[in-house]
Amino acid sequence: MPELEVMWEPLVPRLSRAVPMAGCHSLYRSVIRWREALCRMAVAGLVVAGLGGCSTVNVSSDDAIVTGSIRATPASLPVPDGHAPTGVAASDWVQAKIALDQALAARNKDVSIPWDNPETGSRGTATPVGPARAGGCQDFMISLVDGKTADRWIQGEVCKARGGTVLSQVRVLGQA
Repeated sequence: MPELEVMWEPLVPRLSRAVPMAGCHSLYRSVIRWREALCRMAVAGLVVAGLGGCSTVNVSSDDAIVTGSIRATPASLPVPDGHAPTGVAASDWVQAKIALDQALAARNKDVSIPWDNPETGSRGTATPVGPARAGGCQDFMISLVDGKTADRWIQGEVCKARGGTVLSQVRVLGQA
């Protein structure tokens, strides 16, 4: 048996010299690099495909959803009765009356409630003036800044009635 071992020993060094290992090693490295690159591309493709499932495709352009564009007002909010004075936009007058009603409800002395109308760009404050008189009536002042004319004051009287709040003796005073 020792003769067989001797016989095979010379073959191993000859095979190692016949096939250059450096060439195989660099070929093996390039195959590994290609395999890693393909795996990375496959993973990237799967990630993109997976994230694509998270989005929706909306082809109709007429479904514009705009949020926060409407000023929230409670449905049961009482608005004092009374027509807009001359030179005051009706939508500005509604916003000013809502602020006046909130100021009256606060029952604090010298409280001013700011108001604004995004439709027209007008703004101002509503302020009850002095204490309430007998019969539940009280004077008020509303400032109006619209950027078109000089700032103005609106003065009047507000009275609590059975059906709600009624404005009377409303007049525009002029510059604020």
